[in-house]
Amino acid sequence: MIRNNNILTIPNLISASRIVVSPFMFMLWEQRLMLVILVIIIGLTDILDGFAARKLKQQTIFGARLDSIGDFVFFISSIVFALFHETNTVVGFKYLIISIIILKLFAGTVGLIKYKRLVFLHTIGNKITVTVVMTGFCVFLLYRDPLVIEIGLYIAILAVLEELIIMLSGRYEPDIKGIWRRN
Repeated sequence: MIRNNNILTIPNLISASRIVVSPFMFMLWEQRLMLVILVIIIGLTDILDGFAARKLKQQTIFGARLDSIGDFVFFISSIVFALFHETNTVVGFKYLIISIIILKLFAGTVGLIKYKRLVFLHTIGNKITVTVVMTGFCVFLLYRDPLVIEIGLYIAILAVLEELIIMLSGRYEPDIKGIWRRN
């Protein structure tokens, strides 16, 4: 991780755009195709920020945290959106969603106690989770099939468990790839 004090970088602006744009999903409920396009754009910003940071040599700890916050804002926006517009679907997944929230809160607590900071890990499991959940959200919006969302939620549980194992067994490395593969 390159330490750079400049927070106004292209990758950080891309990450910030995901944070700003995610809540706009609520305005597009009646326009499903536009909503899917917005979710795809949000997904592309998640890919582009890291790519730009590596290519422009603008990787920073701040940028890594901003990227994680962007993922979190999208995830929360998606859940709140679904609660308002797709209550029956959310109720069907309530135990998975509650499990993820409890595990994330526990992981956050472990990070605060052990490392004295909020810990965001960029594991492959977390990246797969974001990709599958975003894809599932689009599939659901277009075809009303929640299967991919359900798969994404199970992957999210595995990714959080992996985070916990990493935090409990090692030192803090934001860009760790997973429990089986170190950087």
